[in-house]
Parts: sequence; structure tokens; C-alpha cells
Amino acid sequence: MGALRSIARSNLTTIWVAGIVIRLLLIPFTVHIDAYRIYSRSYDAVSTGQWLAWDSQIVIQMVHNIWFLLIQPLLPHSDGIWSSTAGVIGVGAQPADYARFLDYSHLSRALFLMKLPYFVADLVTGYLLTQFVAPCWRRRVLALWLLNPIVIFVSAVFGRHDSLAVCLVMLSALLALRGRRYLGMVFLGIGATARFFPAFLAPFYAVAFRRTKRELALLIGGLAAFWLVIEVSMLILTGTSPTLTLLNRYPHVEYLFDMKLAPGIGGTLFLFPFGYLILLLWFIDRESYQPEAYIPIAAATLLLLFGLTHFHPQYAIWIVPFLVLTIYRDGRLIACHAARIVLLALFTTQFGTSATWDLIQPLAGKSLSALPDPMNIVGAFLPIDIYLGLVRTLFTALSLWMAFVILRQSRALFTKSIPKAVVDELE
Repeated sequence: MGALRSIARSNLTTIWVAGIVIRLLLIPFTVHIDAYRIYSRSYDAVSTGQWLAWDSQIVIQMVHNIWFLLIQPLLPHSDGIWSSTAGVIGVGAQPADYARFLDYSHLSRALFLMKLPYFVADLVTGYLLTQFVAPCWRRRVLALWLLNPIVIFVSAVFGRHDSLAVCLVMLSALLALRGRRYLGMVFLGIGATARFFPAFLAPFYAVAFRRTKRELALLIGGLAAFWLVIEVSMLILTGTSPTLTLLNRYPHVEYLFDMKLAPGIGGTLFLFPFGYLILLLWFIDRESYQPEAYIPIAAATLLLLFGLTHFHPQYAIWIVPFLVLTIYRDGRLIACHAARIVLLALFTTQFGTSATWDLIQPLAGKSLSALPDPMNIVGAFLPIDIYLGLVRTLFTALSLWMAFVILRQSRALFTKSIPKAVVDELE
């Protein structure tokens, strides 16, 4: 038994090392301008003292402001590399600003420090995921997360901060499954204020982890109270509502209604809201008393979200963690996920050079300007609308199919637990 444990630890170590090395090789030489924008806003906050000026995503911006305050002394002569307009709605960082940043003499150090929180979050999430499963499955679960091209692309290459909120959401789920439902709710609430995707999981969390109707009311009330505290605090401090700012300025809210059936006599049918409500009502109707049902229903919800809405590739990391916990035993679903990774890569080409060649500007420099836009390459071989339509259709079909299979395989969790004595008596 001791030898088996030693082998298991050795296998895990190999995956840890591989995941860390891959990230360390990519982090200092790749970045998207989005990371530059958020740290430029942090520079403005620290240098002017107006820490609450950017109220569009106040929680995650505050995290970056604090982190920037800590790392600024490690970035000598960096005052001139940040954009003064990155925090201006409708203006943002200008190409000349970003060019100055890319010419910074300590660029690799800056990129490493900027992405360090995301790097750590990836590792912590990897550890948390291994705690959901039996030791014999931890190696596969860790590999599906830590070596996943989507996760590596979003955190290490793109430099997107969603990994921080993903970590909080997975910590929330683990705490809840271990009986700390209210503490888990707090972390889910923080994750939802940092990124709005976890908000779609909140109703399922409340239903899955309640034991009585009173507890259901307390969980829902607790989530609502958490939102209200943030809302009222920001209204008092800044005079603006984070919720209204999100709804009015954040284009990703509009993406929730992007896929729809054409207007007819009865009006427009928005596919994601329709599918989400059906899934939620179905889950409530199951009256599930098994908390473990939260994992597959969360995976299905996020598959539905990304299957029926428009999204940018850097948000695809949200598909991965709950999915890993539901597909690790099924080679067919792992193959489907691999196919979706390929389709996601093809899907990313529609965003042009900003999501492809430009990501390696810190390494390749101005030589990339000679490369054509990926969509021009695609357009030379087939119509772009057909290409994007086929890619999106296949991605959506696989997403919905995987959601269906995951729920079907987990159907035993969506019923009330029946005592074994009662089962024996019925038999």
C-alpha cells in the first residue's frame, strides 16, 4: 500500500512539474492588451489615490490595485509605460501606449509579476480539484485541469484574471460538499462579484445544499444580502450602482441574448434564458437531497451558457473545472472535450490578430506585422460565414450533447436518498 501511494505521489509530481514549467515558459513572453489595460487602471488608482474610479468591475479591479501597489517597487522606471486613458470608458489604452509598454526594458519581469496571481490561482484550483475525487483519480483530474490548453491559454498566454474567480468558486463547492455551506456561499458570492458567470450557479447552489426550506431561504437570502452590501457600499462611496453599470456598459450581458429565434408573431425567443430557466426548473423539480448533484448541474449550466451565447475565448476557462469533475471517468466525454478545444481554437480566429499573433508580441516584436489576419487566411479557402457557422454549430452541438450525457449519467444524484432498509424491504 505504501508503494502504491508513493507511485501516485510521483505521478502527481510529474503533472505538477509539467504544468508549472509550461506556464513559466509562456508567462514572460506572451500577453493580451486586456492585461495591460487593467494594470494601467491600477497604476492610475495607486498614483492618484482614486481607488474606486473604475466601478465597472470594482471587486476584481480592487484586487489588481492592491497587487500593483505591492509589485510597483519591483518595476523600476515604469511610470511612463502605463496608459492614462485605459480607465476612460469608450477610449481605453491607445496603440502608442501599448507600444511603450512592449518596449519596456524589464518587460519579462513585468509580465511575470502581472500574471503571478493567475499562475498561483491555477495551481490552487488544481489542488482543490484533486480533493473532490478519490486518490486513484487525482492524477487524471489534475492533468485535465493543469495541462488543459484552455486553462494555459487563458491564464498564462492571454493573461486573463478569470482564474482568480474560478479558484473561489471551486473552493466554495468543496467547502459546501464538506458541510460548510454558508462559508461556501460567501466564497461563491465573492466569485460572482469578481466575475458575473458564477451568478448563474447561485440558484443551483442554494437548491443543492439546502436541507430544509428554511435553509433554502437563508442561502438565497445570504446571497442577496451579499449583493446588497456591495451595491449599497458602492452607492455610498461612489454614487454609482455596480449592477446598473454592469447592465448598461458591459457588452457580455448583451451576449446572453445574442442567440435567438427570429421574431415572429409571438416575439423573439432568447435561447440561453429559455434553456437556463428550463434547466433550473427541472433541477428544482428533482427535489435533490444529494449535495453532490451540484457538480454535474454546474457543469451542465456552464456548458449551456457557452453553448448558447456569444463569448470571447478568454472566458472559456469557466467551462473547464466542473467539467473535469464530471468527465474524468469517461473517455468519450474526454474526447468530446478535446474536440471542443480544437473548435475553440478555430473559433478564436474570428477575433483576428489580437487573439492570435499579437499574443506573442513580447517575444517576436514588430516582425509579426508581416503576418496576415487569420480570417484572411480562412477567407482564401472558403466563405467566412460558412466557416464560422460550422465551427460554432459543432461547438454548440458538442456542448449540449455533453450536458445531456452528464445529467443522464448523474441521474441517481437527482433523486431523494432512500434508506437502504427501505430498499431491502421493497425488494
